Amino acid sequence: MAIEFYDYVSAYDFVPFAELQKSNDFKVISASKTNLISSHIKKEYTAVSDIKIEFKPDAIKKEKTILKFKLQKAHMYASDPDGYLRYKLTTIAGQEFISNHKNVIEHDLGVKKYGDIIEITFSKNLMETVQFIDFYFKDNANVWLDLKGNLPEVWDHCGRVTIGADSQPTACYCNRDFTEEEIKNLITKLRKSDNVHKEIQFDKRGNTLYVDKDGNIISSTDRGKRPDNAVDKYRVEKNAFDKEGTNIFDYKNTEKIQEKDTNIQTFTNVLNKALEKYEINTCIRKIHFLAQSYVESQRFHKSYESNPISTLSGGEHYRGRGLLQLTHDYNYEKFYVDLLKKNPTDKELYDFAPRVAKELHLAIFASGFYWKNIGSFKGNISQFADQDDTLTVSKEINGYKKNNALPNGYEERMNYTNELKKILRYEKCMREK
Repeated sequence: MAIEFYDYVSAYDFVPFAELQKSNDFKVISASKTNLISSHIKKEYTAVSDIKIEFKPDAIKKEKTILKFKLQKAHMYASDPDGYLRYKLTTIAGQEFISNHKNVIEHDLGVKKYGDIIEITFSKNLMETVQFIDFYFKDNANVWLDLKGNLPEVWDHCGRVTIGADSQPTACYCNRDFTEEEIKNLITKLRKSDNVHKEIQFDKRGNTLYVDKDGNIISSTDRGKRPDNAVDKYRVEKNAFDKEGTNIFDYKNTEKIQEKDTNIQTFTNVLNKALEKYEINTCIRKIHFLAQSYVESQRFHKSYESNPISTLSGGEHYRGRGLLQLTHDYNYEKFYVDLLKKNPTDKELYDFAPRVAKELHLAIFASGFYWKNIGSFKGNISQFADQDDTLTVSKEINGYKKNNALPNGYEERMNYTNELKKILRYEKCMREK
């Protein structure tokens, strides 16, 4: 039996409810409603609309999936078939894809009759980022089945579908691997928190879009000038994710990770092995390691330091590489010995260094080795992560400055650490903190 998703019912004779059709692509987490109150057409009554679903992992791997709703009568006297329905998608980050029946973003479902199937297509990205689907309806009561009639100006909220509630199987990340989906979600949310800004929008002709005093989106005049009734330019919130997506290690540096390994699946597999090997095995250790790595690798885009400092032991050839920018010939030598269990010749060490920027497993393992065995001064950085001491962790990564100055990029390091605590739901960690 299909899950019933009831709409808010107003005083109009188009009184619908949308019945969510079953699918193998999602599971229903919970649903609630009140009993409909019997009433004559001209008397108002309401019903609670609330359902929570979760897309299954196999569905998220698809390029797209479709949610289907069947329009049904919620009132025995309902008969008017000229109702309009539309919906709004809201992402986890709060961005809204608002249906607009006038000119710009078209999510208006148009005229619907009882028995019609409403289909909403979800791309892979939308499955991972949308949190709510809100439905709105309005009866065009003055025009009986007049498809050319004016659309109603006021829409009533019909109800809400919540997506992804309780979607993480386990809140705590202590002593367990990350899944590919979790790392992808982590990168997505970090980048959505980055470089948040408003961008002016343009129409198909390249002319600036504006908004009027009622919030309606309007185009420029024929000559591309600001309309008389415009109050501001139309801007949409953007962030780093809009430009970068979940691409990793894609910057075109002199040395970069091999293209075959620049994917989330390989990154997740190697990361899990390194975290286990170097005992970065609790929520708080993982949070600090990933936050510092994210800063040092420019949001997981590069594994090579383009402008090294001039005081490197061994010269510029031993510049920073890997997630945490392993530097100096003596640190490369320590990692080489730990990895290959032998002392390198000068040539072997020289040839080995560029591999740390080009081979993903070396880039990640070098960073885990540095974290546990070297550090900038005191070594085994986990001891400071355990204390949630972001300042000392940052100094161990970036170095101790003169006059006790803050490490480079300290504000970013703090922000990413705090953001990862939210993403990994650190407050749910089962380990004593």
